[in-house]
Amino acid sequence: MDIWHHILSLLPLADAARAGCVSQTFRSSWRSHPNLTLSMETLRLDGDTCREDKLARVFTKRVNRIMRKHSGGVKTFNLSYNYLRSFLDTSYLNRWLEIAVTTGIEEVKLSMPLGRTAVRYKFPCPVLSNGSGNSIRHLHLSRCAFHPTVGLRCLTRLFLLEVHITRDELGHLLSNSLAMEELCLNSCHKIIRLKISCLLHRFSCLSVFHCKSLEVIENRAPNLCFVRIDGAVEKLPVGDLLQMKRLHMLDYYESDLVHDARSKLPFIMPNLETLNLSSAGEIGGLFPIL
Repeated sequence: MDIWHHILSLLPLADAARAGCVSQTFRSSWRSHPNLTLSMETLRLDGDTCREDKLARVFTKRVNRIMRKHSGGVKTFNLSYNYLRSFLDTSYLNRWLEIAVTTGIEEVKLSMPLGRTAVRYKFPCPVLSNGSGNSIRHLHLSRCAFHPTVGLRCLTRLFLLEVHITRDELGHLLSNSLAMEELCLNSCHKIIRLKISCLLHRFSCLSVFHCKSLEVIENRAPNLCFVRIDGAVEKLPVGDLLQMKRLHMLDYYESDLVHDARSKLPFIMPNLETLNLSSAGEIGGLFPIL
């Protein structure tokens, strides 16, 4: 039985569910499947043949049935609601997260759709309390509000896309998640100043894109060696990135990216070994020679 349980745990959720149709033994095993990826694709829903409101109801019904019957022990929980703009009843979503986020879970990925749901849904941070979130290694949130009050001691990778989170909230989370290795922020417009704590000795990779309110990045992490960023060099203060080895900069707004890199980076990052610049254009119409 343990061997069959292990084999089923390695299958994608849809395949494990099919195997559950073979026998009562398999049926009980797939209900303890540790890796839950719930999306229109995995649930075999066709957005071209159903109205959106009906699609949302069917999606909710199927996911709710799966989560209510699950016996626990979830390792990865990936819920993608990207293609459904209809409003999702947050009480269902909160309940699913309460079932999934228990001691032992390692990855949580939640993708909400564009539209009013993105503004209204608030990630239920209490599910991370009382030790339930301490085993999470990867946290990926898209288009929701996130107001953490506790650190996540095993968190190594944090990805936030169009997430409503303040500077202080993010700073508190980072300072109390000492295993952090990588942070990616995309279109998080509430953040004006990003501070990376000196306590994050494992932190090595930072990506920041389309955060239009961000003015400065203050890094104190001693081992940050790879940064990907769009916008001006001024966001990177002198002295914070002396140990930087790799830098990837993107320019979507036709600023003097190449000129600034040539004139300022040698002072900001004297130990830089690899530089990748992508610029839409330079003022004056010419790229200066680096």
